[in-house]
Amino acid sequence: MIGIYKKIQRHFNFFSQIWCCLQAGDFGEENVELVQSAASLEFAKAAILGNHDAWYTQQFSGKRKDGVQLQLECLGEEHVAYQHLDFPLIKVSIVGGRPFSSGGEQLFRKKLLSARYGVQDMDGSARRIYNAALGTPEDHFVILLAHNGPTGLGSNLNDICGKDWVFGGGDHGDPDLEQAISLLKETGKSCVPLVVFGHMHKELAYRKGLRKMIVVGDDNTIYLNGAIVPRVKRLNNEQGTGNRSFMNDETPVLTPESEGTMRAFTLVEILDGRVEKITESWVSVVGDNTTLAEEQLLFKRGG
Repeated sequence: MIGIYKKIQRHFNFFSQIWCCLQAGDFGEENVELVQSAASLEFAKAAILGNHDAWYTQQFSGKRKDGVQLQLECLGEEHVAYQHLDFPLIKVSIVGGRPFSSGGEQLFRKKLLSARYGVQDMDGSARRIYNAALGTPEDHFVILLAHNGPTGLGSNLNDICGKDWVFGGGDHGDPDLEQAISLLKETGKSCVPLVVFGHMHKELAYRKGLRKMIVVGDDNTIYLNGAIVPRVKRLNNEQGTGNRSFMNDETPVLTPESEGTMRAFTLVEILDGRVEKITESWVSVVGDNTTLAEEQLLFKRGG
């Protein structure tokens, strides 16, 4: 996995205009080594831990450092849960939502949330997110980064936070995130034009199709789901970078990196404080060579 992140770093350096990487969580099931690799990347980044990142740890131990604590130490201030991370040179701020979320109406890992953040319930969580957004500079473009998206974006099984594993679907968003966003809109004290999250996989359960990965609200707030799983796929020897059949190959990478892989990124272009374009981009990595192989347009302003 360290090799993968080294390749990612070279790819991002190749596209010099990419200023920041956002990771919406679920690095692995408390995979500390992978989080260490991500934290060592030498460009601007922000992250929030997901439910799988607290898969084994239900409460902090007073005797030893558990997997969650080690991940938090690796990420430091770049773990943005209930706080904001400002980038003054480009006038962008990242505001973090609730960590460890598994979606729905219940707090996941409530003892961890209580011990580290003093959060006891959804209302308290919403208030923490709201207050974090209020602390951002007035002239900054604000991105809200959460592990799971908010409620209120649909309840069909293929909606951006829809339940695809039960008959009839349902809304599996985070109510505290919706509440925080609503408070910000009502007070008008901070504008959040872009909400980025993951958790809800693009490919639906039981091969029922694909999930909607982007929603543009009536107020032009953009809700973006980046949970493409698997994010890394094997590139077969007979496949060239121009062959798109890899998009249907859901086999995870089990072979040496030299055989070639495809890696998925969701790229957001921001210009003059507005989102201009969003693409799902697949990068071919063969040896030391990286190539932008495929792009799917998700959003284009005025398009």
